Amino acid sequence: MSSEDNQFSMTVWCTLIPPDEIGKLVKFEDDLRNVNQTYEDWLVSMRGKSFVGGDTGVLLDRIRMLMINIGISCGMNRDLAEEIHSILSTHLRKRALNYVSAMSENSPEDLATKETLSAFFTDLKFTRDIFPEEDIGKVTPEKVKTAKGSSKGMLGKFRRKELKIVDRENIAKKALLESSNVLKRLYMRLLSPDPWGEY
Repeated sequence: MSSEDNQFSMTVWCTLIPPDEIGKLVKFEDDLRNVNQTYEDWLVSMRGKSFVGGDTGVLLDRIRMLMINIGISCGMNRDLAEEIHSILSTHLRKRALNYVSAMSENSPEDLATKETLSAFFTDLKFTRDIFPEEDIGKVTPEKVKTAKGSSKGMLGKFRRKELKIVDRENIAKKALLESSNVLKRLYMRLLSPDPWGEY
């Protein structure tokens, strides 16, 4: 990157935008300043709120409020607002799914919970008002595939799979609780000085 490009990038820097995405938005210098100010205002308003005991709906509402305020700050530039919403939603979903992928798979219930959360966060729209209990209930499976010993075939040993029936109601409740834990981590990152840093 040339010194001129670097200087321009620094001029339009916005902490909320992931560094690898800022290049898409450098032509919207004035609007990005407004977005950055909106983010800082949101940070001030959120830091006085406790997230201890915050459920999935509450945490999603706080993130959605940021998205709404960003849209307002972009004024008539709807294309920019939608681009920023898309960037943020994509990165939030990716991080949420990374957290979910690290969850345990020690039991059929664990597998079902993990599968439920993966489906929920894959389709989650951070810009929309949703009913988490309903959305999670829709993607909760009735059965999950679990490994059952090993068999020897022509190509060597392989793990056999069998379907296990799970209690959908209990899985949905567990997934709802775990979704709030995932969202707390996302929310805390948004409140941090470096939302997209690797730490």
